[in-house]
Amino acid sequence: MTTRPAAPQAPRYQADRPPDFRNPPRWHRLAYINRALPRSLERLAAELHVSRGGRVLDYGCADLPYRRFFPVDVDYVSADLPGNSDAALELNPDGTLPVPDAGFEAVLSTQVLEHVADPGLHLSECFRVLRPGGRLLLSTHGTMVYHPDPVDYWRWTCAGLERVVREAGFEIERFEGIMGLAATGLQLIQESTYYGLPLRLKQLYALLMQTLISVVDRTQGSESRRLNALVFALVAKKP
Repeated sequence: MTTRPAAPQAPRYQADRPPDFRNPPRWHRLAYINRALPRSLERLAAELHVSRGGRVLDYGCADLPYRRFFPVDVDYVSADLPGNSDAALELNPDGTLPVPDAGFEAVLSTQVLEHVADPGLHLSECFRVLRPGGRLLLSTHGTMVYHPDPVDYWRWTCAGLERVVREAGFEIERFEGIMGLAATGLQLIQESTYYGLPLRLKQLYALLMQTLISVVDRTQGSESRRLNALVFALVAKKP
């Protein structure tokens, strides 16, 4: 009898998270992207056009980092895997949502798509629960190291991500990259060497690399980022 090999384990990818993971110190190894991503998502969230008193679904909500993008009177509904005490809704075993059709003006899916077993199903659920004219804010990895949370399945090219979103029925209104190709290359070099360093050198090395990444990324134009990026983000509309 043969057994299937277990998925390779990442080298304690999340073991050194700072207390505020999305606003980390400059010497954290993900300092640049963990600051750049929320800024970009906040700007894109304004394009969701959520009305006062509207309903927003955070699909894969984690610790609700982006609730602050919306007014306090918005009905912000959080959904995640079983065990997340911050989630108001527990996902069904197949990852679908226990909510009726067409109940939301906007859906957030941020850094989730690479972790779901069936991206098409996830996107079809986003489409199903939106009202006609509702919008999806989605971000996911283009190029990044393996990082299970609790699993990690997928990476996307710009064309591949656009295709699966359109196949779910959406019209893409905005598509952009966050952290361009040159900076992403430096990030990958850092990731491939960081864990082998002595503890006393890790912070200095990460500080130097993250500073270089921030400088290099300023040289990358928006069209270059749209083609190749560490993270892709988009706003899409349900017709």
